[in-house]
Amino acid sequence: MKNDRLLKKPLISLRQLIIGLAVLKLLIHLLTNTNYGFHRDEFLYLDQGNHLAWGFMEVPPMIAVLAKITQIFGESLFVVRLLPALIGAFSVYLLGVLVKQLGGRAWAIVFTALAFIMAPAFLRSNSLFQPVSFNQFFWLLSAYWIIQLIRNESPKYWWALGLTAGVGFLTKYSIVFYLIALIGGVVLSKHRVWLLRKDAYIALGIAALIALPNLLWQYQHNFPVMVHMEELRETQLVNVDSIGFFKDQLFFFLGGTVIWMAGLIALFFNKVFKEYRLLGWGSLITILIIFLLGGKSYYTIGAYSILLVFGGLAIEQYIRKPLWKGALASFLLLNILPFLPFSLPLLPNVQMEKYCRFMIDEFGFDGPMRWENGQTYALPQDYADMNGWEEMVANLSKAYHQLSPEEKEECLLIGGGYGHAGAINYYREKYDLPEACSFNSSYLIWLPNEVDFEMILHLDDNMREESEWFSEFIYVDSLENSYARDPGYIYIRKSPLTDVSQVWSRQVKEEKAPFRFE
Repeated sequence: MKNDRLLKKPLISLRQLIIGLAVLKLLIHLLTNTNYGFHRDEFLYLDQGNHLAWGFMEVPPMIAVLAKITQIFGESLFVVRLLPALIGAFSVYLLGVLVKQLGGRAWAIVFTALAFIMAPAFLRSNSLFQPVSFNQFFWLLSAYWIIQLIRNESPKYWWALGLTAGVGFLTKYSIVFYLIALIGGVVLSKHRVWLLRKDAYIALGIAALIALPNLLWQYQHNFPVMVHMEELRETQLVNVDSIGFFKDQLFFFLGGTVIWMAGLIALFFNKVFKEYRLLGWGSLITILIIFLLGGKSYYTIGAYSILLVFGGLAIEQYIRKPLWKGALASFLLLNILPFLPFSLPLLPNVQMEKYCRFMIDEFGFDGPMRWENGQTYALPQDYADMNGWEEMVANLSKAYHQLSPEEKEECLLIGGGYGHAGAINYYREKYDLPEACSFNSSYLIWLPNEVDFEMILHLDDNMREESEWFSEFIYVDSLENSYARDPGYIYIRKSPLTDVSQVWSRQVKEEKAPFRFE
């Protein structure tokens, strides 16, 4: 009898299984996150860590705080991208814990975790240091506290939900869509009685109190985020189409779509999960809100995480035979393989270009190669945005160090966009360069109101030969990397036509005035 009990004992516990799957997620990113260089956006967020504030032109302050933390450990590419990898791994752990809490066994944990781990959406977002990874996590954590409230209406869970909502708001504003959708789900469910309880309003107060410094910053500076959203609408969101939006919802998870769809169906039609139906409404309403507002398709990704939990639970119930369960797990693990190079930076540029061309020619698959301007290119946009930045700064450094000592004293470095200025500032110590300025994005906040200079050294994505300030234009160099999205034009303006320091002060004040930046 003792031997029989030993034979029936599982090889690993559910907790060990959950930890193992979370470690798998972490290893995937640790082994791939340095194959390409920094992304354009990462330079901006890293520089925000040098200018901590309660807000920025594009985002709330949390990503700047995380950037500051990376500085403690050296701010290398590996260290910077370790944070999104860790948050992805912890998300897998949290999903597994939820499945276990709700009565799921090993197969339910495996289905849920693999659907998340192998989802192209999360492979991509957890590979880059951007607010999106942390935003997706706070959506999941919000749903986690909702489930705890349904299971046990302890005040501590309301406080935790309020804290999560507040910190989530300081991470990315789009969490508001999900929170509104969850409230809609409460109204449409029997849990609408929560709206009569003081704990719900205490949670709201906690969230509002945490968000208040950023809201005050936005108010004080005339809501820069609205200007940023308008710029996105004019330059990027205009290329969002309805069919593409919904096609992307399926591609985000590939085979894992089976899991989240099963979860959505189970929440609405399986009596076992009736108590949690508000989460199904929350996901549907979120997707609808973002679609109607014309948002990018990937804004919805965080709404799917919680559906994977109920999908894993439901499928474990529906599929009885171990053979079929194993087949489904294998499918979730392997279906990503043809698309893995689009989700993780596995292939070098040359091989990636060939693979992209193969997928277009043989299968007509061009989605990842279609950039935000609606046109198709050789590489996915994110990969092109991870090429050439240090090479640009090296080229700039050559031009700068060829100047005489007197010219260096009177030379101002300007980046045409936030990526240019951010790259210069990230590599400036390595290449012995002064700090760069830019009128673009949050760099406007940090522009000095007064500066003495007689010439400008530019790094930009286009050449503006005409100038009202200088009579002389000298083209210096550009990027030879054909895989880079940015051409990295370098040019010098000199021989002032006017008192450029005075004109600079006037223009900076005019640019800052609408936002009341000092």
